[in-house]
Amino acid sequence: MALPQALENYRKQYRKIKLFQDISSVLHWDSEVMMPEEGREYRSNQIAAVAELTHEWMTDKSFLDLIQSAKETTKELPETQSTLWNRELEILMEEKEKADKLPSEFVSEFAKLTNLAHAEWAEAKKEKNFKMFSNRLEELVNLSKKQADYFGYTTEPYDALLDSYEKGAKANQIQILFSDLKNSLIPIVAKASKFESPFKKPIPIANQTKFCNRLPSILGLTTKESRLDISNHPFSTSLGKGDKRITTRYSETDPLSSIFGVLHETGHSLYESGLSKMPDWPNPLTEYLSLGIHESQSRLWENQVGRSLPFWEFMYPILLADFELKETEIPFQQFYKFINSTEKSKIRVEADQVTYNLHIILRFEIERDLINGKIKVKDLPEIWNSKMKESFGMTIENDAEGVLQDIHWSMGAFGYFPTYTLGNIFSAQFFKKFTEEFPDSHNKFSAKGDFSDLLSWLRKNIHSKGKTETIENLVLGATGEPANAKYLISYLEEKVKEVSISR
Repeated sequence: MALPQALENYRKQYRKIKLFQDISSVLHWDSEVMMPEEGREYRSNQIAAVAELTHEWMTDKSFLDLIQSAKETTKELPETQSTLWNRELEILMEEKEKADKLPSEFVSEFAKLTNLAHAEWAEAKKEKNFKMFSNRLEELVNLSKKQADYFGYTTEPYDALLDSYEKGAKANQIQILFSDLKNSLIPIVAKASKFESPFKKPIPIANQTKFCNRLPSILGLTTKESRLDISNHPFSTSLGKGDKRITTRYSETDPLSSIFGVLHETGHSLYESGLSKMPDWPNPLTEYLSLGIHESQSRLWENQVGRSLPFWEFMYPILLADFELKETEIPFQQFYKFINSTEKSKIRVEADQVTYNLHIILRFEIERDLINGKIKVKDLPEIWNSKMKESFGMTIENDAEGVLQDIHWSMGAFGYFPTYTLGNIFSAQFFKKFTEEFPDSHNKFSAKGDFSDLLSWLRKNIHSKGKTETIENLVLGATGEPANAKYLISYLEEKVKEVSISR
């Protein structure tokens, strides 16, 4: 059925903006995966120009007029249609009002600096020298503080940035949640076991690549709509309908790093793929709901699935074949226990699922104080190293394994880190509900590598909802109760117990 003209006009302009946002994503992806090193400076100008252009379109009064005309038109629609349209326009107006608070020149400067900062961060990390990146980071912190001022806040600047990733979240509430979680994790870590790596020789990158290339399609992300590449830091991005990009990184001495990187990023891309299958894509309701929900999808496939016994009962023979190993070289029980081993580590992306959230809590505390002006950029290495000693009992030897290990601050993504732990909380709750509704799912996982029931459940309860629901209502609708960290704690306790029992 044809839409009323006012709705058509609004959607046409919205989709023009979305199209150019996706073009920007292509530029970003290429700059991390394919672009020659000397193209960085000019690329940053290209990205800045597109960012400024889309921001101007979003904040232009003519677009507001189109939205208001569309809103008037919804009054003439049947209630079943007008409710959804009003939700769509409400979501868009929230985004527009936020965009309106940022001057175009600020948006351009931020986009340009973050693109330049990434290359400088990568070089500083390579050289293990924070001073090579500190001046640029100082600029990004100052810009982020300015961004918080533009957005406005009631209690603290960090809240304004956190809200961009997890709408409605407040730092003081996160602090309470994380404090309780930390207290629950400490005894679990104490009971957990460390297991020796079964990999006694390096695994060639070509063999790892062969295995990793299988994973997305096994989980449900076809090669027709995705591709896997290499980058400095694993990531995933959507370049538009039917075009999802995944990256990972390889280490011959740590082949599990690439595997779990692919599982994690495939989870993100499966969510984006599901969103792009929603009716009338693209529109403001077919975007991801929050980064906490986004992370729940990646962490679910990485941990609840990727570290499960049924998953590896199916994948283990394939891994042996691709890695050109014999079972005697890497016994299954030793392998399975190792992937669920718990050991305090320096690197977040390689942390086990039990200690992972301690890494997030550390970063949350540091970046909150940084944005709120309680600590200075120049003191970050010392503060980081001190907190690692306090929380993990570990001594940081160099900046690459310390304050420079994560990409996020070079992206200006302050407020992002807490969403990882929120995602862990959501993922455990979602997976628990799924297994209650599909009690035989583990048999399908192990016998056939069939994950279609899980993907269908996620499509129905998470992906197909987009932004039609609030975060609270989405979790309630999917699981029958509000978000609760007890499912994450229970999952981790059971996992530690499972692998500690001799088999």
